Amino acid sequence: MPSRALLTQRLTLAAMALVVAACVGGRRPRGGVVAPSPTDSAARRDSIAVSRDSAGNAPTISVTPSVRADSAPPRKAGADSAAGGTATSKTKAAKKAPATRECILDFADSPPETRMRYQRLPDSTGLTFIGGGFVGHCQGEKNVIRADSAEQYQSAGTLNLFGNVVYTEPGKLQFVSQHATYFTREERIFADGNVVATQLASGSTFSGPNIEYFRPLAGVRTGSRLVAPNRPTARLEQKDSVGKPLPSVVINANTMVDDADSVIYAWGDVQINRQSLLAESDSARFSKAAETARLIRNARIRNRDKAQPFRLFGDTIDLFSANRKLERIVALHNGVASSDDFTMKSERLDMRLADQKLTQAYASGAGDTRITTSTQELVADSMAVRMPDQHVRELRAIGKAVATGVSDTLKIRSTDRDILRGDTVTAWFDSTMAPTDTTQRTSITEIHATGTASSLFQMASKQGPKAPPALNYVRGHRIQIYFDSGQVRNVLVDSAANGLYLEPEAEDSLSDSTAKAPAKGPPGKGTPAQAAPAKAAPSKAPPAPKPPPIPDRAVMESAASSFPRRRS
Repeated sequence: MPSRALLTQRLTLAAMALVVAACVGGRRPRGGVVAPSPTDSAARRDSIAVSRDSAGNAPTISVTPSVRADSAPPRKAGADSAAGGTATSKTKAAKKAPATRECILDFADSPPETRMRYQRLPDSTGLTFIGGGFVGHCQGEKNVIRADSAEQYQSAGTLNLFGNVVYTEPGKLQFVSQHATYFTREERIFADGNVVATQLASGSTFSGPNIEYFRPLAGVRTGSRLVAPNRPTARLEQKDSVGKPLPSVVINANTMVDDADSVIYAWGDVQINRQSLLAESDSARFSKAAETARLIRNARIRNRDKAQPFRLFGDTIDLFSANRKLERIVALHNGVASSDDFTMKSERLDMRLADQKLTQAYASGAGDTRITTSTQELVADSMAVRMPDQHVRELRAIGKAVATGVSDTLKIRSTDRDILRGDTVTAWFDSTMAPTDTTQRTSITEIHATGTASSLFQMASKQGPKAPPALNYVRGHRIQIYFDSGQVRNVLVDSAANGLYLEPEAEDSLSDSTAKAPAKGPPGKGTPAQAAPAKAAPSKAPPAPKPPPIPDRAVMESAASSFPRRRS
């Protein structure tokens, strides 16, 4: 049999509930709920009911929206037709628009020590204070709200949560914070104070000073939306095709927005940290389902392999992954890719990866495409590079290809470069090195030019390394050049071959041996012939001839191009 104190407590609570219900008017109208307009939202009045369960434990608060006091009663069906008129477009739109469902709070699961105080304000709205632990949810939903204490403002439709706030939507989202405000009419939650939001479906987390969460709301938004300002950190958890966890992707930005746990937008000094890559840009978009990302404005990527560093720049960079592994990178608009072996510039750069390493590269687009190695430079309309293990092995240039190379400075004294032209130029490189050799770089071994091919390269003069180099100009349908230690060794010309070879002429070292040496002795002494003449007699010997100048290479190439071709 219950004690007298417990019975008195139950009767007091029941009487308080009846008084509150009578003061507020706790009966819900039969008509449909009419959504208030923005101008008269203050005129809306909700009803609140407070009760306890049969055991007299935790209190329950239910906030029920009611119709406005000045709203007109709903019309009966066919009223407009009976009056001889038709329904207006506004009435039809109101019938088609879905009713927005607001959260009606229920905290029946609060602990027994929960305390509550209800206060009626002059505007006939209620103010409720809850202490000693708050555990509640929206009626008809499975979300759970926990906090040390809470306060609810009925007129504004807000719920303030204080201390150890935990909000959970099973299978969707959970966040913890020190404080949160739940706007029940907007289905918006603003959390601040060491906020950590976890997306339960993917395991990804957002952490920052404050986070704003928008719940789905009929007629307003179909999916959830998470907004994180003030330089948050997002950690995207990944798994492979068999469910094995992979290293996380960490994103930092000034502001981030997650749309329905599917697409992430980031603005302001964006940094994306992967296991082997670091990507940066002004803004970015990351799609979790499609496994794609786009970096916009001042985009740049570099790998973390110090032995084989790689860098990529562009106005826009797209990244494509499969099974959570990066497979393709596309740089658009002023793309520049560089490593220790080469530097490539083009309007569009398409890089292919395998096991997080570059294997192929394609360059095309408006303007010239240019690739530079330690000894060669190649310019063409488009290019394709094969680079297993991130070392250049084969390079193919298509469309008005021009290859230039550096001469052997130990054998040739010249600052000019060798030139090879053709419709298509293909070069092969050798980048093998000893395990202990860290200075060797990729060197060219063979290069072919086809289709209206021509070459102009320098050769060591027979007069020695101090003399100007000899020039060799050839042209034909196909030209094959073989290199040794980066220098030209053999040149083969196939089909319609012609050209010329120029050797610089040696300087004339002969002098005039017929001129007599002037007599020695002081002037004025000796014979008259030996006396110093007032004016020296001119020498009759002709001056030594000057060597002819070396023909200019541009003039020589122009003259050689006028040679008739032999038909094959």
